[in-house]
Amino acid sequence: MSAVKRKTLFAREDLANRLIDIAKQRGYTLYSMVNEILELAIQAEEAGVNLRKLFEESWIPKKAKKDGFILGPEALWYDMADIAYKNAREEALKKWFEAGVWLAKRYMTVEPEGSFEAFKRSLKAYMWNIPEVVIEEDGEAVYIRMISPRIPESYAILYSAFLEGALETFGYKVSSKDVSGGSIRIKAIRKDLDVEE
Repeated sequence: MSAVKRKTLFAREDLANRLIDIAKQRGYTLYSMVNEILELAIQAEEAGVNLRKLFEESWIPKKAKKDGFILGPEALWYDMADIAYKNAREEALKKWFEAGVWLAKRYMTVEPEGSFEAFKRSLKAYMWNIPEVVIEEDGEAVYIRMISPRIPESYAILYSAFLEGALETFGYKVSSKDVSGGSIRIKAIRKDLDVEE
């Protein structure tokens, strides 16, 4: 069996030093650590996986868990929302609104600087089953648009109550909304502004 040849690679000194420290902490040699990293990078490339995007999105499940979300079958979730809406409409709307208030307060407590930005980022990430999620601001108002043909009307109405609860807690007042099966459109104006519609 022929010996595996080695090749010299160059890296920034600060990155190389940090990698040496990590290898020591894990009981690796630098050689084995670098080879493992290179193997993973090659496997990701061959699988068509963007490592940077994978790393950037790896926070989603952990953050969702901290925010009180659980995973479940989408169809079952829609069915349960529909049953709640049909059998206890006012109570269901109240609970979804309160959930929005709670989540917004959590962000305001845990991430006081930029809490609304963090909330928007998480909201977009958690709605991975919705093909179109747009949340825009213009300094005076927030515009939310969610479009998916799979969303039943009952779920759209309940989810809009959740969004209203969060928006009001962040200091916005819903000025207009259009909610139907497959679509949620909300415009909310900052409460501290006297804007006439």
